[in-house]
Amino acid sequence: MGWLDTFKRLLGESGTERDTEPPRPEDFEAPEPRHIDAAEFEALKQNGVLVVDFWAEWCQPCHLLAPAIDRLAGEYGDVAVIAKLNVDEQPQVASALGIMGIPTVIVFKDGQEIQRFVGVQPYERLAEAVEKALAQ
Repeated sequence: MGWLDTFKRLLGESGTERDTEPPRPEDFEAPEPRHIDAAEFEALKQNGVLVVDFWAEWCQPCHLLAPAIDRLAGEYGDVAVIAKLNVDEQPQVASALGIMGIPTVIVFKDGQEIQRFVGVQPYERLAEAVEKALAQ
């Protein structure tokens, strides 16, 4: 369904009356993780909660983790920055943080590393870490 079809359905064919059917979840796109570079990483990690998925295009486990990161962005994107940083494009960041394997997810709060996960993790474990960082 395209945006025009959704618009017509929500407003009614005449454009003045609204259908009684409420919007469906599939009518809206969920927020996605923000793809960042080294400069953005340094700026974003200073304030608030930042969750960074360090990944690479060729990394199959990274692709397995992606749905959990997407879900984090959808559920916590309004209170934390959920980001992805490609280690092939930004190797200096991975090196500075001592990242030896990917996927690695690091949760930062006000510039400090709070928790680090290496390898594919279930969504619940990542969400728990975000909740913990938000509560601090």
